[in-house]
Amino acid sequence: MDFSHTPDWHGGIEQRLNGSLIALSTIFLGMRLYVRAFMTKAMGWDDLIAGIAWALLVRITFGSGAHIEFVPLDLLAKFFESLSIQKCIYFWAVAFVRWSILAFLPRLSNDKIVMYSIYVVGSIILVQTFICQVFLLTECNPVADVFKPPFLPGLNCKSSDEDSKMMRAHGATGIAVDFFLLVLPIYIIYSKMMWSRRTIQVILVMSIGTFVVVTGIIRLVLILTIDFYTDTTHKMGTIGVWTNLEGHVGFWCCCFPALQPLVRIISYKLGIRSKLLSGGQSNSNQKYYAHGRSQTGGKGTKSGTQHGASANRRSAQFGASNTVTKNGYLKNGSGVDNSSDFDSDSQKGIIIADGGQGGGNSDIEMGSLGGGAYEKNGSSGAGIHKCTEVSIQTETVTPGSKPRRGGAGVADSWVDLN
Repeated sequence: MDFSHTPDWHGGIEQRLNGSLIALSTIFLGMRLYVRAFMTKAMGWDDLIAGIAWALLVRITFGSGAHIEFVPLDLLAKFFESLSIQKCIYFWAVAFVRWSILAFLPRLSNDKIVMYSIYVVGSIILVQTFICQVFLLTECNPVADVFKPPFLPGLNCKSSDEDSKMMRAHGATGIAVDFFLLVLPIYIIYSKMMWSRRTIQVILVMSIGTFVVVTGIIRLVLILTIDFYTDTTHKMGTIGVWTNLEGHVGFWCCCFPALQPLVRIISYKLGIRSKLLSGGQSNSNQKYYAHGRSQTGGKGTKSGTQHGASANRRSAQFGASNTVTKNGYLKNGSGVDNSSDFDSDSQKGIIIADGGQGGGNSDIEMGSLGGGAYEKNGSSGAGIHKCTEVSIQTETVTPGSKPRRGGAGVADSWVDLN
């Protein structure tokens, strides 16, 4: 039934917004699954959980926007039945959105502190959702009365104040969880990634979650200040906008990190970036490679740290095929971003070189293994090369005397030519 002709109707805003949100969420999910299934070939539990979250989110459509006195009784009964069902769906929809973000975090780091945090927060979300779900289903006796209009006589249900307290507690807990889900990925990226302009860009993408936290706060303020138990059909059109925004924008946040390879290709095709991958390779020779884990569990070293991260990092080349890391992300074959805007030691491959006979250590920037002396000696330039320096000296030794020894760290081998 069309209520747009009724006084003070504002349901159109929610209808148009919800339709747009569902369309965008569907597009982002499709792009995510395409990247994971066909580009990185790294489907995971976070993708399955995200799919469940999407299926629940598209079922949420709060409010009619019309004043309750203009809604026929038969439609009013259907509205309150639908409202109770959508409350149940909402609890689980936002829970699966948050779980999908948590399930993604092990792709960034599997340190104990991170994994413990994931388990703790995931358990809090489960307990929060379960308690609210049980409260809603036991709000009336029998349970069937939960889905009936609250103004019907003879209903044995809890007061509206108790229901409001439950919704407030759910909203406040959700804000705290969303804030943690915002901070933890940024902390992992800040502490694990080599500090550069790209690190800032990734953090800015993850900071979109700030809007989710703000949306949750606005929604909680509305719950605290507006009595939704009078003229419910009209007021639900207001809170429904923020409820839909909270769920869908949170869903986008769990999809964005997976879209990195596709964003690189699209930006390259549009001419936004000059090279498909950051690095010293030309576009014609660029390939996807897998970046090996370091011996210290994948921890990067920030710019300015002595000796960089090259001592703990290795990069493995997997040929011309599109290979990926264990976490499903594409990486330049050298493991080093050689572009001019990144100049940290850890990115340029600074290593410690033994000073030899002169003593002391020096920092040397690693160059390409291909070409130069390696090719002159018949080496292909691929793989790992070891170069041994040999120094040959001759001297006359009188009978009974000992030859001179080299400096510290120098191996000596003498041949008597007499």
